[in-house]
Amino acid sequence: MTELRFQIPDELVDTIAERVAERLERPAEAWLDVDAAAEYVAAPRSRIYDWIAQERVECRRDGRRVLFRREWLDAALGGTEATK
Repeated sequence: MTELRFQIPDELVDTIAERVAERLERPAEAWLDVDAAAEYVAAPRSRIYDWIAQERVECRRDGRRVLFRREWLDAALGGTEATK
């Protein structure tokens, strides 16, 4: 049996480790409130409320709270309609 070996640059290993750590810190399926949504898109809270009023972003309401999924915010940023 032949042993296969290859060398991975340290920079690539570091980049992969950082991406894995980011994904472990925030689960992909987590709901975001307005504050977290604003932080996610690097915009003020008012921008999020504008998007809601313009029906540019999909959201759900839980009482007075407004909640989002990351993919809905990504769609709003990209100018595409989010899937429901």
